[in-house]
Amino acid sequence: MRSLRRPRWLDGRPPTRGAAAGLVGLLVLLVLFGARLVYTGHQQSFTPDEPHNAGTALYLWESGDYHFARSLRFHPPLPFHLAGLPLLALDLAHLEPSPTLGTQLTHGTEPPPDLVRLLTRMPFVALACWGAVLIFLWAREAAGLSAGLLATFLYTFSPMILANGSLAHSDITVTVLYLQTLYAFWRWHRAPAPARLALCGLSLGLALLAKLSGLLLLPMLGALLLATALGWRPLAGPERSRDVAAVAARLGWAASRWTALAAIAVGVVWLGYGGSFALAEGLNGPLEGRTLPGYVHALFVDLVANERGRAVFFFGQIYEKSPWYVLPTAFALKTPLAVLGLLALAIALPRREKGLGLFLGIPTLFYALVAFFWLRVPLGLRYVLPLYPLLHLYIATRLAPVHSMAARAALVAGCAWLAGSSLWIHPHYLAYFNELLGGPRHAYRQLVDSNLDWGQDLGTLADHLEKRGNPPVWLAYFGFEKPARYGLRAVQLRSCEPVTGLVAISATLLQGIYSPTNPFQRAPDGCFDWLLEREPVAQPGYSILVYEIADPERGSGSERSLVPRASQPRLEGLEAR
Repeated sequence: MRSLRRPRWLDGRPPTRGAAAGLVGLLVLLVLFGARLVYTGHQQSFTPDEPHNAGTALYLWESGDYHFARSLRFHPPLPFHLAGLPLLALDLAHLEPSPTLGTQLTHGTEPPPDLVRLLTRMPFVALACWGAVLIFLWAREAAGLSAGLLATFLYTFSPMILANGSLAHSDITVTVLYLQTLYAFWRWHRAPAPARLALCGLSLGLALLAKLSGLLLLPMLGALLLATALGWRPLAGPERSRDVAAVAARLGWAASRWTALAAIAVGVVWLGYGGSFALAEGLNGPLEGRTLPGYVHALFVDLVANERGRAVFFFGQIYEKSPWYVLPTAFALKTPLAVLGLLALAIALPRREKGLGLFLGIPTLFYALVAFFWLRVPLGLRYVLPLYPLLHLYIATRLAPVHSMAARAALVAGCAWLAGSSLWIHPHYLAYFNELLGGPRHAYRQLVDSNLDWGQDLGTLADHLEKRGNPPVWLAYFGFEKPARYGLRAVQLRSCEPVTGLVAISATLLQGIYSPTNPFQRAPDGCFDWLLEREPVAQPGYSILVYEIADPERGSGSERSLVPRASQPRLEGLEAR
């Protein structure tokens, strides 16, 4: 039971030298992690959903309108509340409270949009750092201090965690709350107490409020309770009596605990919707006209959307409904090879009696099966982000206690490799691809959307063009910020017609997933083939591609005309838009 003891410094006794070194190591990792997240959050432009997330919380607090479609757009409200929390310190009296408040914040001048962007991201940076603390505590309790530091290192150097930890979005929110809920459940399982069960229920409710995928925790926890009740030894300890009455009693015990967790979680959801269930009538389909909680309506809409599927670009082809292998392939290409290698080594080691392998197996396998094989709207690997901390935990608790020299050498090499990969891609973590694809340089030909291009590099493009003298540019940008705010002398590329001059285009638009003028429509087939047949001259942040298209009438000099190849007058004195 040594792993359950309170740390010495919490008992008023001075920490041991090893514990003090561990605290210093944790602090160093946290500071480096937080600094990288803040820098990335400051540098990168808004992704498409963030302005809405930032403005919705202010509207919710002002109006109390938690309508599932009008205000929340079919999402639970916790990420909105987090994104808007720092904005309460600003003077926003001049802004009109409405569901479009996020657009006002993004396109206005007061407060400065750059400040709004950074402030709205800070709660998520703090949440990501809290995830690092949680993974340290869990791994330390399960397998010792070295396991805690290793798990924290893997988490804080993960490009996927770094990519999403600086964004005002639901993905890092649900990821950390998944981790927190499973950790709270593990601690309750190890030493059952009502307070620990209540904490697990509270965390479960927050996970449900973070994203609809938080609902997967309900069957996960149910399966873990069932395994305990049936006497699965890795969870339940010594084998118990198997007579019918005893089994029935244990099943009743499991059902009562699961019901308690669900009841607490429902109470948290009620509070998260402003002390209500946001009752509303359905808009269409079988629930049309039926008054139900907003959460139920959002879930129904999500299920219908998943059944319909969504167009996805995969290795040069657009599929109207995503094949099942898109997310597994993205996982193989965007997870650092160092982590995949360490995971393989952890699996190959002989089984140990202690550790988290079997406890983590149920939630990891269940989530992976649902995400990889059932999800039909895989807009990016961020949909499986909750898997990464669990894999980091598994690797750390399996490898840190190992004394084999060969295994330790492989562990050190893997950590060095991961650190090098993570630092090399800074701050363009969203565009990270491992060596199987040759890095992110040619990734736009295989995967796009939030796997590579989520509108994050408008500022990176501006920096690149500034070094070239800030020339005028045709721009097709996958995002909603105004290019003029970054000093870009840009004209929107509104059609598929070829142009001459300097062209900058987001990778997602280049591949025709969305129309350059309407993110809810497909572009015509072959829309930008006239660009795809060329090699870009630059890739700012890897997500935006820059082309130089010579005007046959003027040659290939440094001055390019910014006109379509139709008979239109040349644009002189181009104004930024």
